[in-house]
Amino acid sequence: MVKWLVLDLETTVKRIDGRIDNSPKNPDNRCVASYYGWLGPETVDEVHKDIWYHKELQSPDGIDRLKQHLAEADGMICHNTKFDAEWLLEMGFELPPLVYDTMIVEYLLAKGQRRPLSLKESAIRRQVKSLKKSELIDDMFREGIDFSEMPLDVVNEYAEADVKACGELYIAQQDILAREHNLSLKKVIPFMNEMLLFLCEIEMNGVKIDKAALAEVEAQFAAEKASLEIDLKRIVEQVMGDTPINLNSGDDMTRVIYSREVIDKAIHKQTFNIGTNEAGKSLRPPFEFIKYPNKFVDAVRTTTRVVMKQSASQCPDCSGSGTIQKYKVKTKTKLGKKYRVQGDPYKNRSRCAVCNGVGAIYTSTGVVAGLKMAPSTAYDASIGGFKSDKVTIQRLIEQAQRKDNATAVEFLTKLSRLSAVSVYLDSFVAGIKRGTRASGFLHANFNQCIASTGRLSSGGGMSLNLQNQPKRGFPVRKCFVSRFPNGLLIESDYSALEFRTACELSRDSQGLADVLEGKDIHRQTASICLQKPPNEVSKDERQGHKWASFQPLFGGTGAGQPEHIKAYFSRFYELYEGIYGWHQSLMNGTLKDGTVTTPSGRQYFWPNVTRTKADRVSNATQILNYPVQGFSADLVQLACIRAFRLFKERKLQSKLILTVHDSLVSDTHPDEVDQVREVLTEAMTKVSEESKERFGYSLVVPLDIEISRGKNWLDQEEYV
Repeated sequence: MVKWLVLDLETTVKRIDGRIDNSPKNPDNRCVASYYGWLGPETVDEVHKDIWYHKELQSPDGIDRLKQHLAEADGMICHNTKFDAEWLLEMGFELPPLVYDTMIVEYLLAKGQRRPLSLKESAIRRQVKSLKKSELIDDMFREGIDFSEMPLDVVNEYAEADVKACGELYIAQQDILAREHNLSLKKVIPFMNEMLLFLCEIEMNGVKIDKAALAEVEAQFAAEKASLEIDLKRIVEQVMGDTPINLNSGDDMTRVIYSREVIDKAIHKQTFNIGTNEAGKSLRPPFEFIKYPNKFVDAVRTTTRVVMKQSASQCPDCSGSGTIQKYKVKTKTKLGKKYRVQGDPYKNRSRCAVCNGVGAIYTSTGVVAGLKMAPSTAYDASIGGFKSDKVTIQRLIEQAQRKDNATAVEFLTKLSRLSAVSVYLDSFVAGIKRGTRASGFLHANFNQCIASTGRLSSGGGMSLNLQNQPKRGFPVRKCFVSRFPNGLLIESDYSALEFRTACELSRDSQGLADVLEGKDIHRQTASICLQKPPNEVSKDERQGHKWASFQPLFGGTGAGQPEHIKAYFSRFYELYEGIYGWHQSLMNGTLKDGTVTTPSGRQYFWPNVTRTKADRVSNATQILNYPVQGFSADLVQLACIRAFRLFKERKLQSKLILTVHDSLVSDTHPDEVDQVREVLTEAMTKVSEESKERFGYSLVVPLDIEISRGKNWLDQEEYV
């Protein structure tokens, strides 16, 4: 019988630039109090409390009682355990051998569906007796009052209810997990709780940031952004005349790129069925527009009109200022007659009605404006006209190249780059600057319970989303350096993991043969799409067509793509018949019970799956995507757990610091470089042994890794 200690910590919170920072790595934060008790058959009968930092406190309680309880416990139960565990570790406590996170279990029981996971919502959902008493503190918290300033009796009542609710939630979960259709989840729960401890390790270790290198990268990006904006403005003036254009406006980008504008947005939206359903999923365009392209073309002509270049002349009424001065009117009397005269000027000038405040009159030149690109299919329709997102722009560049439209190629290429550079500055550079502590370390925040697939995400609080960064050659990585003099960052990355996982789950014989042969799948993709021999595919072309390698793994059909790309999708399913057959099996299976289960025991559920007109099923993309993403994530996380264990066993000074995409990163002491390479290799390439032991599942497709090392995370060289 496991002896479970249920625990909840309350801490101070700092608000920085509108973000909540409750990290133990913020030296200004304090742990206000700990609340804990032993789990009984029905609840936590007695909740102990130790108050350490509060305005009403005369002298702080000791820590010995909590230390003793943690030492006696077989395991610790919390809701959002990673938060409490990191605070305990930062304060010098030792954790029990086992941890259990009731939030993780609620996430797994949601089976890929969006569901609120707070303790309050979870307790209500499971109908526990001791509901969380959020109403006691919500208003004060919104006003910026933290637990150290709230009335202590209120904090005690709130926290004690939390401990009881968490314990009762655990008990309710055990009954639910014992049901036959949930039994597979019992395999993945211990593994995810162990992964939680690995995340505590890398978050507490942090990453050393070279602030000078970060400033250099920021300056480079800022200069590039300014140059791109100048070039794009030049092209806009060339193709649009004097028409004012905002590069961040979807309406304006439709005018520039497609040479059209929406006549009536409501009609356009209705015609193309633009919007989202109750689940937040994008609605599909009318099937007739997909089946009959001519009807789509007619709809475009009906809901939009061609735009013309315009020339601007100064507004004669306001002389180009956009405003006019109005005067008050006075009434005077002379010889018994009233008449009006101009009085004092109004304090504020009025918008000019003639030019609508812009200071210019725009006149059509009769010449078609814009780049004259054509939307490919009804999937390109958007509320502002037609899409200009990253994927669409890449297709449009290929269209422009086929038409020898050099101006369009230049504009679209630079627009795409501007979007990327803006994200790099606003998200990554700003995020690293914001999250780096005075110590020079960035402590990332990883989330296990956000992505529906089981993939890790990162961000929240003072952290940034490391998972969204480009995988290779990203200049921001230059500022990630070793904490050790002459130390190295070593990264070990799985090769083509999602392709291998799809081949694994589908048992595709051709895929297995390609893996064993060492075939470059992305080069093969580019070769088919570009209709050229593999040896003539450039590095950039290979990189630019990776998306096409992944989409068929998740059931992509090439809808909305040019004909030669659609042909690639057909060719893919001809090559990999096993993957195609597995996709059919998944869709047919969800028509019966809505559930897909991976070898790790992770489950995904879709209610009310139906057959569609295209002979697929509703939610087909998710049904085919989630198992590949989820089992890939589980393999990476098994490798993380193995590496964590091996680092501890060998008592290495080196630190595990990150897991991004399918990789593991170590901040490596100069005396342990070879040892770390050996540990990462063993942890990642022998993950099949861990899978067999935990899940009873042996991999048939071998996993391969690429290891690199360098003084920073950007300048890496292959390490064999």
